[in-house]
Amino acid sequence: MKHITVSDVVKKPSIVTNATEVTLIEDAKRHIAKSVVIPYAIYQKLKDRMDEELYLLENAEALGLEAYGEFEEVDEAGAEDLGQ
Repeated sequence: MKHITVSDVVKKPSIVTNATEVTLIEDAKRHIAKSVVIPYAIYQKLKDRMDEELYLLENAEALGLEAYGEFEEVDEAGAEDLGQ
């Protein structure tokens, strides 16, 4: 994983637009993470999983803990099937 600052991105934007590895962008003064850039190939693999997690986060109260637990059980079985 590459660590860069916001000013590095301003100086050389191609670091972000042509990312070849996971890149953490942080504030230079406070050393606080601002963004994470991932290569598009990794994004394509993770997109469905991220969409599911975002849906759960946005609807956490409506789903409740029991429904989330059921989702995790189903999701775990699906991941094992994909590995074979």
